[in-house]
Order: sequence, then C-alpha cells, then structure tokens
Amino acid sequence: QNSGEELSMNLFSKHSRSLCSQAGVTMIEVLIALLIFAIGLLGVAGMQTLALKSTNNSNARTLVNMHAYEIAERMRANMPAAEDGEYDGITAVTGATDCMPSCSPAELAALDGDEWITNLQADVPTATASVAYANGTATITINWTERGLGDDTENQSYTLRARIDQ
Repeated sequence: QNSGEELSMNLFSKHSRSLCSQAGVTMIEVLIALLIFAIGLLGVAGMQTLALKSTNNSNARTLVNMHAYEIAERMRANMPAAEDGEYDGITAVTGATDCMPSCSPAELAALDGDEWITNLQADVPTATASVAYANGTATITINWTERGLGDDTENQSYTLRARIDQ
C-alpha cells in the first residue's frame, strides 16, 4: 500500500507543481487576448464612423440630385418664363412675393427660384447653385461640401443638363 500511496502523492505533487507554473502563463494569455479584442473593437468603431460619413454623403448627393430635377420640372411647367430667360442666374433668394394663383410667368419664375433655393439650402446647408437655359436645355449646377475620410471637407459639384422644351 505504501508504494500506491507514494505513487499517488508523487503524481499529486507533480500535478500541483505544473498547475502553479501554468497560472502565470494563463494570465499572460488572457491579457494578450484582451489586447487583440480591444484592437478589433477599435477597428469596428472606425468602420462604423466611416459608414456613417458615407451614409451622410450619399444622403446629400441624393438630395442634390432631387433638387436639380425639381427646378428642371418647374422650368418645364413654366416654359414661357424659361424661354425668356427668367430662370437664368438663380443663385440666391431674391425675396419674391407669393403671387399665387394669378402669377405672370416672370413672377412664377421668381417665386420658383426662391422656393427652390430655400429648400435646397435647408436640405444641404453648404449648397450653392446656378441655373441657365439655352437652346431648349437647362443646365443646373449645384456645389456643396461633404466630409472626406478624415475631418476635412471635400468640394463636390453636380451638373444636370436637361432637355426642357418638348
């Protein structure tokens, strides 16, 4: 029996020594795993930030496109004023008065321009625009800034050339 007890004590003491020597290594492994996990979380946070910037930029581009088509449709609906050049040079709010429902084509063009530029700047605050009409084609140019990959802004421009006369 002694030899059995000695053998089990001998195995137990070897096993306890290996447990003690393993305790420090396990702590280092946990710390390294936590470091790798933290670096991964920083990467996920960076990707989320980039995704949010891209979403905001695509929203601004969609709104710019929508507003460009809106003024083109307003011009189509008021062809006499478009052909007389009343829509040319829309760049800022002029303070046109609301003459509805009995507007002349020129008054309607001024009102269209004011409403359009006000709506554009409400949706895209950094936007500036210009409208020109020649030979049956409207050229609408909208410029704005959007966030780049860093904290800097990038200038953007969108030009729509639309056939207005039918």
